[in-house]
Amino acid sequence: MGTGSQVLDGNSVFGYALKADIKHYFDSVDQQILFDLVGRRIRDFGILWLIKLVLKHHKTPIQGKGMPLGNMTSQFFANVYLDELDQFVRHTLKAKYYIRYVDDFVILHRDRKTLECWKDEISAFLCQRLELELHPEKSKITPLREGITLLGFRVFYHYRLLKKSNTRRIWKRLERFRQEYEDEEMSRKEIVQSLEGWLAYAEFAD
Repeated sequence: MGTGSQVLDGNSVFGYALKADIKHYFDSVDQQILFDLVGRRIRDFGILWLIKLVLKHHKTPIQGKGMPLGNMTSQFFANVYLDELDQFVRHTLKAKYYIRYVDDFVILHRDRKTLECWKDEISAFLCQRLELELHPEKSKITPLREGITLLGFRVFYHYRLLKKSNTRRIWKRLERFRQEYEDEEMSRKEIVQSLEGWLAYAEFAD
């Protein structure tokens, strides 16, 4: 076995996770790079003109940087820009276990040193190709047995838990609903409708 590798038995989980976040992602995207990437996939002049208009009118502290957050183009722009990272991780690094959601991503591997090397290579790629950088405090390598925080869950090998902060938040929300119900400011139907999305989300936890 190489250094850092361990054997999986029936009682323990071995291996490591690189959990990373891109620093100030939506504010750091280079608009010209984004436009060039979109232009590879879209040839329609009218659509390209509209995309350039959307980017041009986005208020940003640094001219030529940043993209709108919250409108219908946000998710599309975010994924087009970081598809470059996806291709690099999958085809250059050849990482087998990789998942990304917007600017958060996770890579799993048995060997910690491999993940340390990949982290350095990803950092260099983001800087040189996309003018982005990893968040220094939110990009870490941890043992899989400690779980991974992702999309509001603590994800372990055999189960998922809601983050404690999410649990505290929903109890406060329920208390507010209870008070508004007693004050006849909300009906039971309105409360149930308001909670449906959260309950559907929470069902993914164990």
